[in-house]
Amino acid sequence: MLLTPQLERRLGQMTLGQVRTDDGVTLHLQTFGHGPAIVFGNGIGVRYPGALRQMEALRDAYQVICWDYRGIGQSVMPDVEGDVSMPRHARDILAILDHLGIERAIFVGWSMGVQVSLEAIRLQPGRVAGLVALLGTYGQPFRTAFPAPVGESLEGLFRLLHRYPAVAQGALDLAVALPDVAFAVLSRLLFVGADADREVFAANVRSVAGVEKRLYLRTMLALAAHDASDVLPTVRCPTLIVCGERDHLTPPRVARQMADAIAGAEYREVPRGTHFALIEQPERINVWLRELAQRVYGT
Repeated sequence: MLLTPQLERRLGQMTLGQVRTDDGVTLHLQTFGHGPAIVFGNGIGVRYPGALRQMEALRDAYQVICWDYRGIGQSVMPDVEGDVSMPRHARDILAILDHLGIERAIFVGWSMGVQVSLEAIRLQPGRVAGLVALLGTYGQPFRTAFPAPVGESLEGLFRLLHRYPAVAQGALDLAVALPDVAFAVLSRLLFVGADADREVFAANVRSVAGVEKRLYLRTMLALAAHDASDVLPTVRCPTLIVCGERDHLTPPRVARQMADAIAGAEYREVPRGTHFALIEQPERINVWLRELAQRVYGT
């Protein structure tokens, strides 16, 4: 079960929809609130509750659009060997905007969502009214975050897990069964901060645990190989780069490189923030999101 009764109450009113893609995948989307559009691209394997703290701050003035990535949640792929590349995910969200009759939207990408948003800019730059790169990178995340031997070893680990997906599934099932133990271990490793919203984090873990692991790991490998560094100098929309001081997966060094490569980009750093700073210090981040939205939409 993805949602607890508490999360359902916090999410509030949600409108559901479906879009059929040109390669036969039925995407499931969720919208919250009304007004100018803000697209929220989640991290790998994470569904709409991952953006809950941002929805709470934005849905009074904006329409926040989330979607289950292909192969994630209800967006089941008929072929587990189908296309899960970052450009394909970008085409998916552009098709969703077409379906909703939305010409332009602010794209807020968290983690993998940053790379998907950059591919949307590559494909149709006029559709992206503003860009927020939230705790993410432009591509090849393991090689940009870590020394070459470490990054290559991590990619090798994911290739190995792709051959033995039951190992990954077992670890995630254990985290779902023992959420307090899993959270304590991960916070000690600074994967997530001790001050994170525990309900939202637990929903994220349940979401990832529910994904078919071969498909999840194929997506992870596509994410690891993807590179949109050539897109950065072409970005012309208002841009906000947000990183966490203690984010070891997409570190401040990489975030500053992104900000330097995008003309006029604003750089913000969350003190003590990890890769999950959006649920550790949401009030701080949400102020920055609203400032950019007001700059783009004037409201």
